[in-house]
Amino acid sequence: METAPAGLAQAGHSAPPPSTVAPTRRSGVRWSGAGRVTSIFVFVAIFVVVTGVTELIVRLSHVAVWEFPPPSAVLRELAAEPGLFARNALVTLSEAGAGLVIAAVVALLFAAAALHSRVLDRLLTPLVVVSQTIPVIALAPLLVLWIGYGAPPRVAICALIAFFPMAVTALEGFRATDPQLLLLLRSVGARRWDVFWRVHVPGAAPFLAAGLRTGVTLSLVGAVVAEWTGTDQGLGFLVLSANSRMATTQEFAAVLVITLLGLAAYGAVVLLERRLCWWSEPTRAGRFWRGVGSTWSS
Repeated sequence: METAPAGLAQAGHSAPPPSTVAPTRRSGVRWSGAGRVTSIFVFVAIFVVVTGVTELIVRLSHVAVWEFPPPSAVLRELAAEPGLFARNALVTLSEAGAGLVIAAVVALLFAAAALHSRVLDRLLTPLVVVSQTIPVIALAPLLVLWIGYGAPPRVAICALIAFFPMAVTALEGFRATDPQLLLLLRSVGARRWDVFWRVHVPGAAPFLAAGLRTGVTLSLVGAVVAEWTGTDQGLGFLVLSANSRMATTQEFAAVLVITLLGLAAYGAVVLLERRLCWWSEPTRAGRFWRGVGSTWSS
């Protein structure tokens, strides 16, 4: 017969019965194995059913291809010119990625400044809010005038769109630190810099990850919208060019590529959150993407 450890016995506690531990382990195994497969299967099944129903409705309705192409025609368009979509996708991804990095850095600087200085908080926060009331697309011509043609104005638009949610979530995460813990650290003479990096930043990691999940999708949208203002490459340009030529099938194919890129980028951020914020409870979407990543890595 197994006995409780000496420490527990002295404290008046007994070892937990095996029946209270086994279900937890089984539930974890169930999610790590069958749960991942079930989630992926449901996702694929829904996608196939929706695609099939759309194909059937378009075929039976005899809709013109230039009005609403069937999914099979969109897939054939992707298969016919994969290089065209790949080249433009790389351009859009590079612009969105650069804008996301800039937005993340500026958002962290803003949140850190607002956290440590009430004066800066009162000065910067209204400016950040006001900046979001101005349509970014209206600033695009001015950015081209100030910065010049090429990728820089498009990257700036991506950064402007992704900055606000990342800044707000970062500041909320920094402020969510336990005040009693901060009081304890101050009482032992901890330096403000050490408290920030060792307490505020790790504690705000789930908030930072949430802001990054929002920012990564917004930066991609910003890149597409920015490419409508004047360029000859990128998925946004491809959508605009196909629309002007009534090439609806190519336009739908470009939109499909944008959607897949957004899903992939969101999933990558969720998997990164899994590595950095392993202690936090994932959302349903987070559990799905974590399961997908674990399935591919195993």
